[in-house]
Amino acid sequence: MKLKVLLLGSILLASPMLPAYADECRANPYGGMDCRYDNGRTSVSRSNPYGGLDTRYSDGSTSESRSNPYGGLDTRNSDGSTSESRRNPYGGTDTRNSDGSRSVSRQNPYGGLNTENSR
Repeated sequence: MKLKVLLLGSILLASPMLPAYADECRANPYGGMDCRYDNGRTSVSRSNPYGGLDTRYSDGSTSESRSNPYGGLDTRNSDGSTSESRRNPYGGTDTRNSDGSRSVSRQNPYGGLNTENSR
């Protein structure tokens, strides 16, 4: 469960659906995270039966993730974009998105992740 929470941050924060960077994510009682982004957008995720998370964003978009053999998640977003993450030594994940962007996340003291995004 803790791994899913750690992995989710990189998926949520690197989601290519809208260019936004998270200010903070916190674990929630649904086995996922509540995130707040610098553009005012928010998201809530819940664990799913595939070892991943179902996420709903405040703009109505959604994503579904499944665990993969790299200790990360494969994610499909409602706009058709995808991402793949792998566990990294910082307690987070390295994520590659279908639009070519990448991100690296690190664990933070709030039970969530801080993420740096790049194009």
